[in-house]
Amino acid sequence: MFRFYGGQVVKKGTYWNLSSGESIELEHEKIRAGNRQVRDLKVPTTGIFILGPISGLLSICLLPLISLLIGLMLLTRTAAASSEEAQMCLGCHSDKNLTKQLDNKEVLSLFINGNEFANSIHNAIGCAGCHMDISMENHPQIKKVKSKKEYSSDASKVCTMCHPDEQLRKKPIHSSLMTKATCVECHGSHSISRMAAQKAGVKENQYCLTCHRSKLSMTMKNRESLSAFVDESALRSSVHGNLQCSDCHSGFSKTGHPVKIFSSRRDYSIVTSDICRKCHTDAATKYEGSIHYSVLKGGDLKAPACTDCHGGHSVARATKDKTLGLISCNKCHGGMKSSYEASIHYTARIKGVENAPVCSSCHNAHDVKVTAMTMKIKDACLKCHKDAEKIHKKWLSNPPFKLASFAGLHFDAVACAACHSTDAGRGIYLGLYDRKTGKSFPEEDVLKLLETESPGLMGKMDTNSDGSIDAREIWNLFKQLYKKGATTTFIGRMDVRKGAESHQIAGKAKAVRECEKCHRPDSEFFKDVFIVISKADGRPTLFDAKKEALNSFFSILPVSKFYALGSTNVKLLDILFIIAVLGGIAVPIGHVTLRIITSPLRSLRRMGKGGKK
Repeated sequence: MFRFYGGQVVKKGTYWNLSSGESIELEHEKIRAGNRQVRDLKVPTTGIFILGPISGLLSICLLPLISLLIGLMLLTRTAAASSEEAQMCLGCHSDKNLTKQLDNKEVLSLFINGNEFANSIHNAIGCAGCHMDISMENHPQIKKVKSKKEYSSDASKVCTMCHPDEQLRKKPIHSSLMTKATCVECHGSHSISRMAAQKAGVKENQYCLTCHRSKLSMTMKNRESLSAFVDESALRSSVHGNLQCSDCHSGFSKTGHPVKIFSSRRDYSIVTSDICRKCHTDAATKYEGSIHYSVLKGGDLKAPACTDCHGGHSVARATKDKTLGLISCNKCHGGMKSSYEASIHYTARIKGVENAPVCSSCHNAHDVKVTAMTMKIKDACLKCHKDAEKIHKKWLSNPPFKLASFAGLHFDAVACAACHSTDAGRGIYLGLYDRKTGKSFPEEDVLKLLETESPGLMGKMDTNSDGSIDAREIWNLFKQLYKKGATTTFIGRMDVRKGAESHQIAGKAKAVRECEKCHRPDSEFFKDVFIVISKADGRPTLFDAKKEALNSFFSILPVSKFYALGSTNVKLLDILFIIAVLGGIAVPIGHVTLRIITSPLRSLRRMGKGGKK
């Protein structure tokens, strides 16, 4: 590259006038017009090839710096304008009492915390950056808004200008929430901070509550909707208040939020209930031995799991909250509420007796068993009435015969409610048991041995199809099972007719104390008889039986372990007993009578023997 002046001899080529910027094309060597003040510039062809790349490289290196300088200038001007604009807006919106009543009568607060906005990530773009229809020169008339939900939805649409849906959908949790919640509901509006700062600056539970304190919901495969809202105050006051969310919700954290889909709301509650096992192994083991678990695994999804009784985030300590064992049971067993309230137990409770029993006091909390034909309820009674068995022996014993175990027989064969629920109906329940093990003989084994299915069991036993089981049919069942190698027996127990009646416990002064209520042939307590064959999970199947089944010769072997003097006497045995008694009396009387009659003959015989001498 060379510089030339006017008056000089220059060669062929292209020259640029540095002053005017004009180019001159010379086709041959000549003297350049002008004087020393006129300067021309000539760039050789080879110079262009050298300077081109060098200038391009310099531009690339300096471009970021130039852009940064320009950006800083613009940002400074924008920030200044934004700050001025924000101060103007906050002139009104810093008033905490500034509100707007929406069409649905909801009240929307228009207050903005200036300090929070100044520290938010959106501070630099100012108010008009989002509220584009509002400026320092123009504030539109107050818009009509139907509800807070509509306002939140409209405000969130502005976010898509900088954060398009395609970008948000890349994150699974955002993708799943976009149709259920608005941006504002999770991130707020005027105090938004970077997510990285939120994650680093807050504890895990507070981070989770950023979204879950909003009215979020989950949609199941069957289209059911389940609220994902968490009441923070209830969570803090719960027995789990000091736990972290991830202690129960494993796999979730500030860095990861998997999207899980469940078949239904019920499926969700059952799956989440299994989480409790991590800490409550003893309770989980007991629950697996309960009727609730058996019914649930049997396909009845209405049977309770952990969260149905204890709740999810507002779990109370059962030892302190005595109502838990009452309220949770009433969710499913509401029909029993009135019968419990008619009991002496409820009366004691409302009087403030601290240990007055509720449902879980008798039925237990986790290992709930079927109440029919179980001794566990009696054991529950003895937990509170520890001296009951000892006290009962004093008046239930039979002094003339010194039967010290007489009271014990009553405790084995008579349910507590049968005597203490004074207005209840009573019945005799003959349960099928394995004679060798003493355990209930399950219905499933009976069906297998008889080679029939469950609906046909009644038909298999009721051979005369009269709708009830008589003594001969009991004997036939006993005999068939014996032929199949099963040694069984029917153990009888007196209990109330209905479950609700077992709750209506009256005071001891009203309890049944008269022996003749049971020990007589026409006792009304022995009028209703049932055959009970329980399933493996303890649920009983009841079959109507005839009252005569307790008094028949055919019941002697099958029902050998149940006998009530005066009520279950076998008529044939009574006849034989009378014959035996009469025979026993007749023999000595006949013997004495015969001796009296034959006395003269014996005297003559003795005299004859004396004459011969």
